[in-house]
Amino acid sequence: MVTIKDIAKQAGVAQGTVSNVLNGKGNVSSEKIKRVLDAASQLGYVPNERAALLRKGLSDSLAVIMPDSSRARQYEDFYSAFKSYARRKGFSVTRYLTNENIPESEGEALMETRPLLVKGIACLSIVAGTPYEDSVYKNKNASPLTMEPELLFVERRPLCAADFIGFNYQAAGRRLAKKALSRGFEHICLLTGNLSHSNEADFYHSFLTVMEGSDCQITHIQTDFFRRYQNIMQIFNQPMPQAFCISNYGFAEGVKDICLTFYDPSQCPEIYTVSPIFTMPENDFIKYEMDYRLLGKQAAERLIRKTLKKREDTHKVTYLEGNGFRNWHANIIVPKSSCSLNVITLDSPEAYIMQNFTRLYTKKSNIPVNICIYSYDEIYEAFNALNAGSSFDILRLDVTWLSWFADKLLLPLTEIDPDIGSGLSAFLNGVPEHYSRIHGQIYALPSTPSTQLLYYRKDLFESPIYKRMYYEQYKTELKPPETFKEFNRIAAFFTKSIHPASPVDYGATLTLGSTGVAGTEFMSRLFSRQDNLYDSKEEIHLDSAACLQSLEELLELRLYTSPSYCNWWVDTARNFASGNFAMSILYSNFASDLLAQNSHVVGNIGYTMMPGANPIIGGGSLGVSRYSRHPKEALSFIKWMCSEPISSAAALLGSTSPCKKTYENYEVVNNFPWINLAERCFPLARGRRLPERELTPFDERKYLNILGMAVKNSYSNICSPEKALKNAQELFEKHFQWRF
Repeated sequence: MVTIKDIAKQAGVAQGTVSNVLNGKGNVSSEKIKRVLDAASQLGYVPNERAALLRKGLSDSLAVIMPDSSRARQYEDFYSAFKSYARRKGFSVTRYLTNENIPESEGEALMETRPLLVKGIACLSIVAGTPYEDSVYKNKNASPLTMEPELLFVERRPLCAADFIGFNYQAAGRRLAKKALSRGFEHICLLTGNLSHSNEADFYHSFLTVMEGSDCQITHIQTDFFRRYQNIMQIFNQPMPQAFCISNYGFAEGVKDICLTFYDPSQCPEIYTVSPIFTMPENDFIKYEMDYRLLGKQAAERLIRKTLKKREDTHKVTYLEGNGFRNWHANIIVPKSSCSLNVITLDSPEAYIMQNFTRLYTKKSNIPVNICIYSYDEIYEAFNALNAGSSFDILRLDVTWLSWFADKLLLPLTEIDPDIGSGLSAFLNGVPEHYSRIHGQIYALPSTPSTQLLYYRKDLFESPIYKRMYYEQYKTELKPPETFKEFNRIAAFFTKSIHPASPVDYGATLTLGSTGVAGTEFMSRLFSRQDNLYDSKEEIHLDSAACLQSLEELLELRLYTSPSYCNWWVDTARNFASGNFAMSILYSNFASDLLAQNSHVVGNIGYTMMPGANPIIGGGSLGVSRYSRHPKEALSFIKWMCSEPISSAAALLGSTSPCKKTYENYEVVNNFPWINLAERCFPLARGRRLPERELTPFDERKYLNILGMAVKNSYSNICSPEKALKNAQELFEKHFQWRF
């Protein structure tokens, strides 16, 4: 076993230096840090985490005791969200699996947690009837060093007084029973788990209460995961029921397996089941959904509060409401006569996701939907060419183009649906103002709102060697930049041609493909200095001191980025994913490529607000063309595409969502954790082109072309930054009627 003494000898330093390096303490030079870490790696040193915990005392760790989740998706959902939240709060989590047929396994799991000195335990108990005070949870001989952990029961309520959080299974039982009554079934199989568990008993009794007095025959089967197949088979030796009503999704899968294996699928009963939330469409069952990821998050949050001794009610019992029967087909209308819908959209990840989702819409509505995908330059020309003879029904407009094209090309949605405004509250705060309304009129619904974020290599920023080297060079801490001056300094530090010790070639990506894209890179820097395009006098001067400083900061980045700059945001995402850049400014709707199969940064992606905390928003909205021959059907598709759960499923595939509920979906959040930061950006985004009271449409494309030419001309040394901006101001004054 390698010891600190061995590492000290190999590295040629004192044992205290080794201890400081391994524990992240002390004022150790970058040169010594490197020697210690290299020696530890060469000797194969493995930290003794248990010894570290014992030295530290009661650890910042939690335990989860739960039935074997390989047979129950809901428990896996619970655990992943619990662990994710706890880790974000600085707690480690250890999981212990129990066997429902062996109650003693729960006590064994409890004893295994003791040496780790965990601060709290969340227990999906299988020993539901065990009195708390007399159970293995209490160690009456515990010393002060081994303080008793806080305990929270989850899902299954114990018979004794104890802290508990779970779902309202009584409501679930009632809702499934009412669904069965509405279908007029004459014979139902009610399938539950062990009725000694509170959730199963609540479901069972409330179901029977609703069904009481009906003529429906109910056959009850009680089972567990280990015996579910043989117990379920009992019902198939009797007259086949018309439906199964099931308390547990794992049992429902067992019923489906037996039906598909032994019977004609067309003869199989309908299956209604309590279920965890499915972000992607799934049609095997009719599901009463419960958000087990939310349960996991709230359980971790509550247990951590208890461990931190923040005031909590003792023996508090909390029930979460289920999400119910989510409707994947809301807003879809079936036309009286045949028609098809044509959509024009910008080339982006969400365009292809929309293309796939149209199959679901067509399957339910019988309306074919054709998606036409254009490049950034092509789509602007296509919009300008639209007229009464055009075939497009639905336009996907970039948010920055909405002001210019709305009145020219879009039908106000209130003319199709006067009540359209009532649905805007389902969208993120700050989104309808940018993506739906123009001067109070609703022209579109937000489909894929996005915002610029700063992504960085977390492993580099948290490396003790590079943190120390950066401090030695700049006498300040290495951390995500809050200004573009700091951004450039960090980019220089991580550029190998400037700093040979850098582990990557370049400090940051740069996206300058078209003039529009180049203009956006400039505005990211300008809006870190001023709130809006106009100044405090409500005048626009592209040759101002702030504009010159912003352009000079952008030009400095030539030294710290690849000579082959990125042409489009897809290229930016792929370049950062290559692992050869320390930082990248990227729109959130393109960030899913950072997790692509060939990505070299998975697990090391940090993300933060843009320098200046005035992020540029992007993405777009869907509106009905004023030349559409099918406006009602077009709005039906838009409402469907922009609503939950469709938008959540699209977000899971790499798009973005306008809906608040998506940002509570922990499957989406766990895959793309930066979306919670993006959510906070929309209310912060300012960046107005003209004062709000100004009713003149703003030609964003013309403006960006003017600005982008200035950027590209100065970047290529065609002219000085001052000359480039002076030319830009002259062109702006020529094409825009605005005070100067």
